[in-house]
Amino acid sequence: MAERTHYQVLGVRQSAPLAEIRGSYRQLAYRLHPDRQAGVTEAERQLAERRMREVNAAWTTLSDPAKRAAYDRTLVPRGSGASGSGSGTRAGAGSTAGAGASGRPGASDAGSGQWWDADDPDAVLARAKAAEAAEVDALDEEPDLSGVQFWLLRRGVVVAMVIVGLIIFVASAYAGRGATDPTATSAPPAMVADSECVKVMADHMAYNVSCEGSYDARIVREEPNARSCLDDGLEYAVVRARSVCVDEDV
Repeated sequence: MAERTHYQVLGVRQSAPLAEIRGSYRQLAYRLHPDRQAGVTEAERQLAERRMREVNAAWTTLSDPAKRAAYDRTLVPRGSGASGSGSGTRAGAGSTAGAGASGRPGASDAGSGQWWDADDPDAVLARAKAAEAAEVDALDEEPDLSGVQFWLLRRGVVVAMVIVGLIIFVASAYAGRGATDPTATSAPPAMVADSECVKVMADHMAYNVSCEGSYDARIVREEPNARSCLDDGLEYAVVRARSVCVDEDV
């Protein structure tokens, strides 16, 4: 069997656009990659390696417009010069016949079902796999990334880690604030009976504490009338069920 062309290797028409050729190449390269050959036989592995070399060679040529144009010129039929001693009319007819019936890809036979596939199971496989390339976006259709998007793509993980670290640091600082704040962790002063110093709580409630430690006010006098305390510029509190006037400016 004649050597296959690059178009046959990739399972595409000779007139196929670059996007179609690229899609077929990417799909075949994905299927034939050595990492996807686990569990196959040695013969199958060697076949995949051979096919991968062919696919890479085909893509190297057909992906470059200049190389592809030069390669296409090598596929032009040469029947016009092989008619021997026949007349010029016969030679011209032979040239036309060679262009239409030579069986090369890209001639009129190229649109008749690609007959060479029947003789090449690898090409049949290539065409079947290339059909799946429709689900893969061509590189030409991928949107260009802006400078900010490209920077985020490259540094986004680092930025996210820094932000998470800052959040953890701030949360830890607030959590540890109560552990270092004496007013939050220190035990309340012990009650001392009959002391004139008091610790004032909510709702004007208070209890006696030692005057040698921390206290909020001193008892001025016992006064059941809270209004009288306020008139004298004092505060009132309830200490051990007794209403007293207290002086907080001490």
